[in-house]
Amino acid sequence: MKKIAIILVDWNGLDVTRACLDSLLAMTPRSDLSTEIYVVDNGSKQPLAPVLSASFPAVHFLRSEENLGFTGGNNLALAQALQRDPDYILYLNNDTVVTPDFLFPLLDYLEKHPRVGAVQPKICFYPDKQRLWNNGNIFYKLIGQTAVKGFGKPDRTKGGAPVEQPWLTGCAFMMRASLCRAPYQLKFDDRFFALYEDVDLSFRIRKSGYTLCLVPDSLIYHRAGYSANTRTKGKEGYTHPFMVYLQCRNRIWTTRLYTPWYFAMPAALYLIMYFSLLIPYFLLRGRTQKASRVIKAIRDGLVRSLA
Repeated sequence: MKKIAIILVDWNGLDVTRACLDSLLAMTPRSDLSTEIYVVDNGSKQPLAPVLSASFPAVHFLRSEENLGFTGGNNLALAQALQRDPDYILYLNNDTVVTPDFLFPLLDYLEKHPRVGAVQPKICFYPDKQRLWNNGNIFYKLIGQTAVKGFGKPDRTKGGAPVEQPWLTGCAFMMRASLCRAPYQLKFDDRFFALYEDVDLSFRIRKSGYTLCLVPDSLIYHRAGYSANTRTKGKEGYTHPFMVYLQCRNRIWTTRLYTPWYFAMPAALYLIMYFSLLIPYFLLRGRTQKASRVIKAIRDGLVRSLA
């Protein structure tokens, strides 16, 4: 029997976490598969366990009194999960809803292809289930930038052959637990905190000699931007300025880490153009906090050592 540890990280998302857990517990059972679910309460104002543990007694609830970020929250649960010797680790956003059989294609593909290190499902929006959120990923070596395939487009395909990917999304990232143990000891890099941490981990899995794949026969749904955005629009818009900071700083880090040296010049020119447009955009819209966070992100992204 294969054991999968499923890890969710929550930060003030009680309702979406409950919905995600409901969908996980409604998964179709299979005799050769067992799952254990870990939920990290990442410093939420309202602790999760007192509210949810009665409804989900089999779930392992872990509490951090401070927000460790997506990286730190996942790593906290990973350390606990590895003690129970799982075969696979599934990092899953708490603002997702899974389909009953979504695990089977992921597991079966990993079992049949030992040199595939990690896989992801096809992901559609929730509640607009006919619209794609992620149907694969792109890395543009020339400029050191990432993109996703299919974003916002109608989902016109049902399943399909697995496709090798340059990186996988942390929204639903299933990897071999053996890669988390010695000699690899791969996990999310806490320096990223959130955003681009999935790109970084993907590249390190590939560097270890494994490939990555999208498995379109597996399907989940995602309430995009739930943690990054506020529910109401303020002076700075919906997205919190800190998330803008992380997006910009980590974009620079990803470029520095994974752009081939011979493309360093076009990658640098792209970043200069990008930030030269982004800062005036925020200033013209009166979003001064975001503009200042972008400037700080540029400084931290360029100066901080990544060795």
